[in-house]
Amino acid sequence: MKLKLIASLIFGVALSMTAFADKIKLKGDHPETYIVQKGDTLWGISSHFLNSPWLWPRLWETNTQINNPHLIYPGDVLNLIWIDGEPRLTRKQLKKLSPTPRLQEKAQAIPTIPLQAISAFLSKDHIIDPDLLRNAPRLLGDALGSPRFFEGDIFYAQGHYDKDKLYGIYRLGETYKDEAENSLGTKLIFIGYSQVSKSTNVDTTDQVTPHDFIKSSREARQGDLILSIPEFDSLPAYFIPQPVPKSKKGHILAALNNARMIGKWDVVVINKGKIDSIKIGSMFSILRSGPALLIRDANIIYKEDGDAFEKLKELSLILPPERIGELMVFKVYDQVSIAIIMRGKDVMGAKSEIEGLPF
Repeated sequence: MKLKLIASLIFGVALSMTAFADKIKLKGDHPETYIVQKGDTLWGISSHFLNSPWLWPRLWETNTQINNPHLIYPGDVLNLIWIDGEPRLTRKQLKKLSPTPRLQEKAQAIPTIPLQAISAFLSKDHIIDPDLLRNAPRLLGDALGSPRFFEGDIFYAQGHYDKDKLYGIYRLGETYKDEAENSLGTKLIFIGYSQVSKSTNVDTTDQVTPHDFIKSSREARQGDLILSIPEFDSLPAYFIPQPVPKSKKGHILAALNNARMIGKWDVVVINKGKIDSIKIGSMFSILRSGPALLIRDANIIYKEDGDAFEKLKELSLILPPERIGELMVFKVYDQVSIAIIMRGKDVMGAKSEIEGLPF
């Protein structure tokens, strides 16, 4: 079925792990013991111990007590030890006092990063070549002649649908382009969920099917796309940081909330994807471009401070860029990826340059 083919092209992802070779260094004020709290993340815990929290897998490496960091829960006591000259964290599970001692029942294991910051982008919003959706079915309207639709409404969609399946309502948004104005993909905005209507007051015809608008994140409109939602339309809660060669350079295309300035936990689109060997977990440094200088004998000024005549002169030197933050990719497409800002020294521009973060 064409809807399944479209969904497969949109939503395929893979998770891989990379070995870490460099030695890790502890922060000067690191704790010796840490009790895992509700709301903690693996990244956040590592920030208590490491200046480079993306190296958190090394804290659990070769540790038989924490052989799977996915199994760290609120209430676990983490103790810092040393193995072969490198720091490791051991875990002691809290026990509930009772006549027969037993391990305390656990809540959900803590994730790598705060999932609420990326939940809207894990399995709903996507980036797609709009040509793949050229003949996709669309929302037509309703019996009342309404142009906009809300949760609880009944609307008609083109074609026939499986009455036992859930469908997604989407809308094409911003198109991301490279410096030559070539399209890198178009944002596919999630609107809500629908299913074939259970109402006895509406009927299916040869051309249309009534749908119940069962859950929405925003209003739907005539012309919105109706697409099948695959069972694998989700990503794991655990992202293993992956090193990227410093030679891999690019830039942020936009913030997904359309902000001009970005900071920690904001979600952005970058101009690197599968064709650049980017993976889920790939780490990049965020750079602030160095200022341009005009050097004339003993006179040195920043280009931006020069007058109109001086600004026309050939640049003498551009100072190196400064690293002002890091981002981690959590969703990868052919030419672009979606990433979350993990750290930032200050507010950053939504069009900042990036380069691979090796470790």
